[in-house]
Amino acid sequence: MTAFRTHNAARLVAVLALPLTVVLAGCKPDAPASSAAPTAAPGLVVPEKQQVEKLNAYVMAYNKLLQWHSFGKILRDYQRANPKIAKAGAPLDSYSFGGGDVDAALRAFEKAMAMTQSLPELDEPGKALKAALETVNPLIKEARTYESTKEYLSDKGAKARQMDGPLVAALSAANKATVAFGTALSAQTLKRDEAELATLKPGTVGFHKLKVSLETRKLATAVKAALDDKQNVPAIDTALQAVSAANTELGTLRKDPKAPPAWDPVCAMYKDKIDSLIGGTRTLVAAMKDGSGKSVGEAASQWFDMRNSAVDASNNCGG
Repeated sequence: MTAFRTHNAARLVAVLALPLTVVLAGCKPDAPASSAAPTAAPGLVVPEKQQVEKLNAYVMAYNKLLQWHSFGKILRDYQRANPKIAKAGAPLDSYSFGGGDVDAALRAFEKAMAMTQSLPELDEPGKALKAALETVNPLIKEARTYESTKEYLSDKGAKARQMDGPLVAALSAANKATVAFGTALSAQTLKRDEAELATLKPGTVGFHKLKVSLETRKLATAVKAALDDKQNVPAIDTALQAVSAANTELGTLRKDPKAPPAWDPVCAMYKDKIDSLIGGTRTLVAAMKDGSGKSVGEAASQWFDMRNSAVDASNNCGG
């Protein structure tokens, strides 16, 4: 799963419903945007500052969750590390649980949901995700305590087996709720940013930076489709060519000599991160065509790390 870019709350933009990262920092056009929200496909429209702020709050909460928690991976690692739990009566001589509590993410979602503006496309999956986190959180804490105190050495695994069913169910539910919310959030930020691109002037840093971001999100969709079904691998090439072309355009823009280093409008760091992502995509494609399942898994994990690193670079350099 990917982090999302944050957005400039001062701009009026239409939000289109999308994948995997904070909503990108706003890129300012040379001329002010129209006072009316641009026309977009049906979906959420963000015409007020408070709604933009709530969308950003959701993005921040989701990124905070993704930073430390991949419930699907936590579940797989837990089951792989504790095979004896499934063997009734077999005493446990070890117990491992790698997940941490979700207190911080819960607070972030509570903050977002406490905002009065209504964002139906996100509020509903947000409620479901919050409920799933509230269910799994005490079970995570209980499992971590059981591991730390090594209670399995005294009860022979009785409590581990008692916890196992609810823990597995809660982790699975949290994973599904996280994916559902991420899909909804991705759809909204994609709509918003496509509408914003239409207000920006070609040749400006803001336009080309956002164009790279949108093409990269299309690439992410193609990559995920190929990971689900190997027959979709050829489609990655078209998306990759579009990313490469957009990133080349961004790299040709000249740096403003008056800009502070931290706000380099050429976004050289962002371009470099996208170059690395392009390379990582080719590595992943080669693995999917010729490699083993393990090599594909490793290449995919590296790809998503590169993708999130690129989002961070975009958030930290301005336009």
